[in-house]
Amino acid sequence: MQLDRTRLPGRVLHGLITLSGIGVVLLPCLWAIDPFDWLRATMIFDQFLAIELALALGFILWLRARNVAASLSSGLHVLAGLVALGAGLFLFHHFSGEAALFIMPTPTLLSVSVVLIAVTLLATLLTSGPMMGLLLLGVLIFGYLAQFFPAPFNAASVDMKRYTVYLVFGGNGFLGRTLGVIAGTVTIYIIFGAVYEISGGTAAIDALARKMSRRGRGMAIKATIVSSGLFGMVSGSASSNVLTSGAFTIQAMRRFGLSGAKAGGIEAVSSTMGQITPPVMGAAAFLMADLTGLSYGSIALAAAIPAVLCYAVMFVQASWLAGRIEVGEAAPRPAPEGGAGDQDLPELAWRDLWHLLPVIVIVTVMFKGDRMTEMAGIGGIAAALLSGWILHGPSELWTRIKGAAPRTYTTTASLVIAGSALGVVLGVLGMTGLDVSLTLGIREIGETSLLLSLLLTALSAMVLGAGMATTGVYIVVGTLLAPGLVALGVPLIAAHLFVLYFGVVSMITPPVAFAALAASGISGASFTKTAWEAMRFGWIIYVLPFVFVYAPELLMVGDSIRIVAGLVGAMTGILAVDRFVAGEARVMSGVAAICVLFSAYALFAPAENAIMSLTAAILSAFGIVFLKSIDARVTKTVGVAAGED
Repeated sequence: MQLDRTRLPGRVLHGLITLSGIGVVLLPCLWAIDPFDWLRATMIFDQFLAIELALALGFILWLRARNVAASLSSGLHVLAGLVALGAGLFLFHHFSGEAALFIMPTPTLLSVSVVLIAVTLLATLLTSGPMMGLLLLGVLIFGYLAQFFPAPFNAASVDMKRYTVYLVFGGNGFLGRTLGVIAGTVTIYIIFGAVYEISGGTAAIDALARKMSRRGRGMAIKATIVSSGLFGMVSGSASSNVLTSGAFTIQAMRRFGLSGAKAGGIEAVSSTMGQITPPVMGAAAFLMADLTGLSYGSIALAAAIPAVLCYAVMFVQASWLAGRIEVGEAAPRPAPEGGAGDQDLPELAWRDLWHLLPVIVIVTVMFKGDRMTEMAGIGGIAAALLSGWILHGPSELWTRIKGAAPRTYTTTASLVIAGSALGVVLGVLGMTGLDVSLTLGIREIGETSLLLSLLLTALSAMVLGAGMATTGVYIVVGTLLAPGLVALGVPLIAAHLFVLYFGVVSMITPPVAFAALAASGISGASFTKTAWEAMRFGWIIYVLPFVFVYAPELLMVGDSIRIVAGLVGAMTGILAVDRFVAGEARVMSGVAAICVLFSAYALFAPAENAIMSLTAAILSAFGIVFLKSIDARVTKTVGVAAGED
């Protein structure tokens, strides 16, 4: 049974859990604010990471101790948490002195290293599951054994003791750059997402989407695409976002007439799209800025056009599905029993516009400079708290904060631990040179065929990204795979977005497809059918990365004429394909097909033919306008005929 909080051991354990959880959440915020540089005058960044990791480890292990039934297991977890806290305090003291400048495998440092590795591995298993735990264990073993491998996978000879100590004290392992980005930046936006939900912002978005679903052609599907995309953008996990928003959106789509598998597939794709939608991109944008050296603003701007194109294609498909239902090709299916009816839809008022304040604050502050990312998140948190105070009052807001605090503690601590584990992955890859070997391998294949190299990179990204959160996916694929594409001449931003897209798309690609699995659990449909429907509806996510590698103008790379031609060609191409596939009159389909050809030329024409590309894009746009004018005339004629009848 669980420990009784009314008894002394239970109260002490509850206190440890609460204090460590508060510390994990507040410390990154305090480090980001630090108006008088008090913290930075007291400690260095490595000390901040040591304390943050120790608090996260302690929280997870003590939380596990409270929830397990066996008293022996509970006691061991409590002890492991105390040991983790002790190791963190030792690291804090060690980094404050001159001894931190020299990494010597002394018995003390070796003992602390073994302890920290053990408790981090245990906490990784508890928070991220066996897949991540086995990955960490396998990387640790590989890092040492690589010195015995044949070329080109062999590494420099290293002693076991020195290897173990370096992973903890060397600054490129458990306390490496990955943990720095996650603890210093990403956690702030996780906290913002929690506070925004507390203030009622996510509920307002969901209410708006559900009301939109009652109006217009396919609005139930389009509302799902928008709302789930927005939730997924800040959640950092497609599968958890499905579980949060899917309970409403899947039922709304089933009321509209979609099957359970199709509704679940659309929800899975929409939540996955949120991970590659700027400005947050599931926190991957901040990591990308760190890995590439590009400014955050340039990354968000480059990622915006592909995201808009993906949403445009999905909106077009939503209209197709709505048309099929309206003409009876897809028989409406009732929502599952217990689903909310229209009378349960919440009301929206003008006062809900307060929920725009945090978004405005984040965007305004973020684009003031490349180093304002953390302060933008802090400003968003403050604005969300202010809007919650105004809308709900201090008493209700405090009640909501207390209710959401445990979940926020757990999410933040789990992310910090995952960041530490992934830092080891990158550290070992750098030590062994495997990242360089993979880069050279991709480059060698690319010398024969860039397309083949892209296909192998895409497949590798989907395998490496299976079952991992967005931040973890990008850290692995951005370090392992992107440099190989850059070496082939692919623009830096295109290479990193390419591997991010295919790392994230593993969430809807069998056999793992965690987002589809979560959606199938809500809809009651088959996992296989749900994953297949997700892949069908989200086909653009598989295709678009290849397009922007060959046409980097879609990422705002190149001269202005080519960029304009590429953007116009991409949008008109989507509309033309919609008209061509719709199977209209032969003349209309012929015009649409010509528009598709013009759009393709605008995208993929040689760089020296910039004027021709722009001309083709303009002709394609004129063709779309012509088709729209024909539609308007037909609609007017039908309306007049109906009036005469």
